[in-house]
Amino acid sequence: MDREIERIGEVLRRVVKDGALAQGLREQEALTRWPEIVGALNGRHSRALGLRDGVLWVQVESSVWAQELTFLRPQIQRALDRELGPGSVREVRFHSGSLPEGRTG
Repeated sequence: MDREIERIGEVLRRVVKDGALAQGLREQEALTRWPEIVGALNGRHSRALGLRDGVLWVQVESSVWAQELTFLRPQIQRALDRELGPGSVREVRFHSGSLPEGRTG
């Protein structure tokens, strides 16, 4: 019986670490923690929309902010690696468009 419990525990660790569940958790964390990861000011002018195949899609309120965050991409990448784990996000892509009214980060 103890061996069965041990095996189930090992399976759960693998699923949480490497499986779809872990991938979904990393995606959710990237979206919800975006303002914290990029800082309050940058977070007020941008919103992480989704993480697909290692690419984090971020909407910014203007092309000026897209350019600013593009310049900060290396620092943002390091922060993402530190906060979500290396390789969780392999690329960040910015596109401009209006953010919802009342967006405060």
